[in-house]
Parts: sequence; C-alpha cells; structure tokens
Amino acid sequence: MSETTRSVAITGGAGRVGRLVAEDLAGGGVEVKILDLPGVDYEGLEGRQGFEVLPGDIGDGDYLRAAFAGCDVVVHLAAVLPPVADENRELAQRVNVDGTRNVLAAMQAVCPEARLVFGSSVVVYGDTQALKPPVKIDTELNGVGAYAESKMASEKLIHDSGLSSTILRISGVSVADFLMPPDVWPFTAGQRMEFVLREDVAVAVAAATRRPETGGQTFNVSGGDTWRMTGQEYSDAYLATFQMASEDANFIEASTAFDFYDMDATTAALEFSPTAFAGFIAGVEEAIRKALEA
Repeated sequence: MSETTRSVAITGGAGRVGRLVAEDLAGGGVEVKILDLPGVDYEGLEGRQGFEVLPGDIGDGDYLRAAFAGCDVVVHLAAVLPPVADENRELAQRVNVDGTRNVLAAMQAVCPEARLVFGSSVVVYGDTQALKPPVKIDTELNGVGAYAESKMASEKLIHDSGLSSTILRISGVSVADFLMPPDVWPFTAGQRMEFVLREDVAVAVAAATRRPETGGQTFNVSGGDTWRMTGQEYSDAYLATFQMASEDANFIEASTAFDFYDMDATTAALEFSPTAFAGFIAGVEEAIRKALEA
C-alpha cells in the first residue's frame, strides 16, 4: 500500500463490489469511508474499526465535500445499472452523469490533490464484433443506450476535470451465486464475449486504489483468456450447472456490447490475475449444492 494512501472514500460503498473493495483496503490499514444511500443495507459495515459509514446522496454537494475532506483517493462506483439505466434515461443522467460531476466538484473543492478511481464499463466501446480482437483502450467509443452514454459522458467529465484519475472499464460481471439464468442473455449466441468474476472486479479496483502511479491511465478489467468464448458457449456452460438444455436460452438479436479485451496493461500495472472460468462455474455449482441442501 502506498504510504500516501491513508483515507479512501467509496461511493456505492455498501454495494456488492463496494463492500469487497472496502474489506480489501481496510485490511491493508486504510481508513475507509462508506458512502451510499440512506436506505441501503449497511449490515456488517457499521461500528467496525477502519470503516466510517456515511449515508447520503451524491446529488448533495455539502455531503460529498464533508465526506471527501482529507481523502487521498475517491473510488466512484455509485451508478444506476442496466436494465434500469437504459429504461430511464433521465435517472441515468441524474445519477451517473450529474453524480460524477458532483463528485468531481467536491474533490476540486476539498481534496484537489486526491486521485479518482472510476468504475466505467466496456459498454462504452459499443458493438466491436466487426473489429479485430482484442478491444484495446484506444478503440473508438461508440456506446449504445443510456447507460453506455452516461459512462462516456462521465469519462469526458473526468478527463476535463484536471484531477488525477484511474479509469477502469469493467466487463460484464458474473456472480458465482445461485441465480437463475436471465430470460434473455445480454449478448448474441454467436458473438465474442469475455465476462469477469465479481470478486475479481473488486480486486482490480482495490489494486488501482493502492497504486498512485496509475493516475492518468485507463484499463480494461475482464476475465482473461479462459473467459473468451461465444455467447452460446457461455450460456451452455451456465445452463449446465442447472441441468438445463441449450435450447432453453434466449439471446438478444444484435450485439451492442461485449467482446474480447486487451488486458496486458491491466495485468502488468495492477498485478491482476483473474479467476479462471472453470473456477466461476465451480462456484456456481457449489452455490446450487448448498441451496439444495439447506
């Protein structure tokens, strides 16, 4: 851990990824401020040494300025995610874009020397299936839909802010829990796709937070070689854990996101070594087994 990283604020800190990042950082001796909405579940976070729980709304500049005072790094994970973001463009604008603007303004006011670690998304690249894989950081951004547009707008605000920042473009997140397959997968059957395990996303975010030398850089965060497959192959492997057949799957008709991603810089700069796809499948199988035994 860098000696200069003593206090970190995490927006969306009570969420699934935010909690994992907080645990990782606090375990390394960092004071972690957990920022999230007043109505969310803070169980397991309140009253613990190294954690300060600060309920509030990123739309409130006074709240952010008070929370960010004295911070060395701000990790900005708070966002409205798909499908809600794509169904409610106004909400995506208010939370994702205006929220990022508020975070930047608060940092400029009370901790201008601090660094921002921002959770962006690979959806900013849009449909890249016609390009030669893997998708690189300098690939043109052509995101489709309100969520992708909100992330592109947020990245521009960050670049224009003058603050030091590390941007993480995170792929589709897979969760090794007992979760039934979606009604429609967010990719086509034949397209290239490479997701990433939720726990590995948190590892990458925490690693970026620890490394001030990553300021000014953008990284892809995905699952690596073992996760590179077609949408059909991913669906088949997941359905098999539920003893469901291939024909039970439904896919979108045209790709709007996801591909194979260049992670050479991520692996080197963040010392990132993601869990193999087989480990994810084993985790799902174990979660199903425990649920059935309960």
